[in-house]
Amino acid sequence: MKLLFPDACWKREIVSGALFLYFYDENVWFTLNPSVSAFQTGANPFDFFRFVENRRPAWLPKFSKFIRYWEFYRSSLKQTADLLEPLHGTGFRTMLLSYPRGTVALQSAEELLASSGLKSSEIAAIIDPFSASDELFSHIFFERYLELYEGHRSMEEMFALGSAATDSKRVPQSIKVDWSALYSYCDALFSSAELQGLLTTAYMIRFAFFDATREVLLSNPRLLGFLASFPLEAKPAMGVDTRNTNFDVVAWEFFRQLVSLHVDPLGKEAVKTIALLIHQNAAEIDALKRRCLSLALDLGDEGDLEVLQKRIVQHIRANVEGDVREVLSLDKKANRELLDSVFSDEKTWFGIAAFLYSLVHGGPALTAGAAICALSSIGSKAVKAAADRRQKLEVSDYALLYRMRQ
Repeated sequence: MKLLFPDACWKREIVSGALFLYFYDENVWFTLNPSVSAFQTGANPFDFFRFVENRRPAWLPKFSKFIRYWEFYRSSLKQTADLLEPLHGTGFRTMLLSYPRGTVALQSAEELLASSGLKSSEIAAIIDPFSASDELFSHIFFERYLELYEGHRSMEEMFALGSAATDSKRVPQSIKVDWSALYSYCDALFSSAELQGLLTTAYMIRFAFFDATREVLLSNPRLLGFLASFPLEAKPAMGVDTRNTNFDVVAWEFFRQLVSLHVDPLGKEAVKTIALLIHQNAAEIDALKRRCLSLALDLGDEGDLEVLQKRIVQHIRANVEGDVREVLSLDKKANRELLDSVFSDEKTWFGIAAFLYSLVHGGPALTAGAAICALSSIGSKAVKAAADRRQKLEVSDYALLYRMRQ
């Protein structure tokens, strides 16, 4: 299983159309957005928005900006979901991640940030503020709401609530809520930090899930620098040769560069083309994948980086041109024009060569320039330490149980 992580696919630029072709025969999963469960409580967040606006606190500008981020995110999320719907079930599947997002999870996220060697401003420039806004929305209007308003319930009652939400195929009727308790929490939250800091912390909440997966398709390539900046525990799958896994990353990047110009940017026609290729050209796709992996392995022993870059271009033109034509059903002229366009960006191919060189000759392994990069699973010591301190079932875990029934 390969999981697109940490962001939900809320805009078309997050994925390359080549991903659906390269991984067509594997289980590729997109996560549902964090706030997908928020409206199952019956509480209407929009009523809370008006409640805050009427009180006009000093932190209202920050809160309003947060809501604008979230509304833009939700709008783009729907448009992207509609666009990719023809590939749902064949190119990818969706899943709902279950992980705590309450007060303890927020504290763990703060500890994770503190363990990084990067400055706060550097980390803030790395995260996706729109995805972070949805995580913060889920924290406030689902996890924290349940902690404040449903924390008196037993585990059995929380299961019953979750079961009822699952069985019902419609949004629960809106309930009347005394927003004072949640307002007090937001008052403390938004008064204590700038919005940028809150979003950065919220973005890290989902990173606790890294411990539960073996391999991810990283949705935000800027995170590579962050992941390399703090203590991590590598957990390669039993019996898996990490070096071979890294060569597979290079093979994927070769494939993406060769195919991307024909299927990106994603649009209605590109999605139709991808669906057709998966259905009609599966054998040709497999052949090109094998050729890309062979290419990575054949060139891996080259000791001169500049020579390696030239050999990549020459090797592809000599050995892979026909496979590309077969996958994309191009005539010879269109195929030559495609390859000319691909190799016009020498910096891209130099970056791939540098990563391939580092696999064999040493150096940082997190330097791949892939738009989506496969990584071995990692686990944060900071997150684990925070989890170990919990000696009993907390309210945030009740929220987790509630969600797991959906």
